[in-house]
This record gives sequence, structure tokens and C-alpha cells, in this order.
Amino acid sequence: MDAKTPCIAEAARRLLRTDGTSLIVPENLFDEALQLSLAISDGIPSLIREPTVSIGPSDRIEVEGLSLIGGEEPSTTICWIPTTSETLHSLWLRWSVQIHDLMRAGYPGCVGCGGPGSEGVWDETASRARTRVN
Repeated sequence: MDAKTPCIAEAARRLLRTDGTSLIVPENLFDEALQLSLAISDGIPSLIREPTVSIGPSDRIEVEGLSLIGGEEPSTTICWIPTTSETLHSLWLRWSVQIHDLMRAGYPGCVGCGGPGSEGVWDETASRARTRVN
């Protein structure tokens, strides 16, 4: 486990507990993002609308208004996972695995299955202090 693991889990939880989000990914991840959106739709039938997927900048993966992997530092209301373009795909893979693991555990409809830190209030400022890329 590294410093990014908790924020990857938080970004996954935010996606899974929010109905009708927008997932914006680089073009090279578009097909994988569509598959992920369908898996979420199948895995969490209580969601009315699964995430919509669109193509965005090549330096980030964004769940609009909720989380950002890569890109420029957003406001502290957004769960941010800093990265470089060289590691963006590896973080996508980690995040996707986390999403699938949470769905298999029954998240968000379960108690205590969201992993460490899922029951408390997320501290984005502390997370950024741990994960900042220099």
C-alpha cells in the first residue's frame, strides 16, 4: 500500500455511490471506460443511470465534480490523485480494480465493506499532503 491507495479507494467509492456521473477519459481509455460503466450498471442495479463516458484531455481521468486522476490541482472538494502522463494508465488500472473489488464486496449497499477510511469524513487536504507529486 502506498500513499495513493486511500485516495484511489475514495475516488472509487465516490463513483459507485453517485448516480448519473460523467466519466471523462483520454481517448486511449475510452473503450475500457465504457466497459467499466457497463460493469457498474450491471453490478449496482440500484443506480438509475450509470456513468456516461466521454473523451477528454490526455493528462487526466475525471469523474465530473467528484474526483480527478492527474491534471492540474482542483479545489479541495474534488478527490485528487496527482500523477504524470507516464503513470496515468497504471493508476487507471488500480482504480478500475478497486471499483470492481468494491462492487464484489457489495458497496455501496453494505456496512463496512468500503475498506479502511470509508466510514469517516474524507480529509482531502491530508490526502494531498501525502500524495503530492513534486
